[in-house]
Amino acid sequence: MEITYKIFYFLSGIVFLISVLGSTLFKPMFDSISESTMEFSGMKKSYFQSADDKIDDLIYKSKQIEFQIEKLKKFFSNDKVDESKYQKENSRMVEKTFYAPLISMLGYVYRIGFFFLSLIILLFAIIFHLVYKSMRLRSRVRKLEEIVLTGT
Repeated sequence: MEITYKIFYFLSGIVFLISVLGSTLFKPMFDSISESTMEFSGMKKSYFQSADDKIDDLIYKSKQIEFQIEKLKKFFSNDKVDESKYQKENSRMVEKTFYAPLISMLGYVYRIGFFFLSLIILLFAIIFHLVYKSMRLRSRVRKLEEIVLTGT
């Protein structure tokens, strides 16, 4: 019984540290749990990436049209067109706007859950500790009563 409450105290401390250090040391763990939760709910990262790719393609096509217009303008003035402005970029707009905040929010929810789990484990540890100490005190009182009754 003594080992049980010590294990519960230790486990409570570890779960509490995991919840407190969830934004630094254990961020990858909470992110992976959050991502698997999102995938389980039907919101896969690939859906957001494909939407981002389609948006990036549309932006690239509009930049190509702009580039062609600039080339026509510069054709008559003999100036060079800066082609670096019209390159394809991966903006990941949808992923940064929706997916990343959802992952972050779920990480906070799991951290709060871990905090409450540590409190529950701590309460169990306290209960086991009190029961153990009570049983031990009863046995000591019984021994003292026996000693007093026998008169030794």
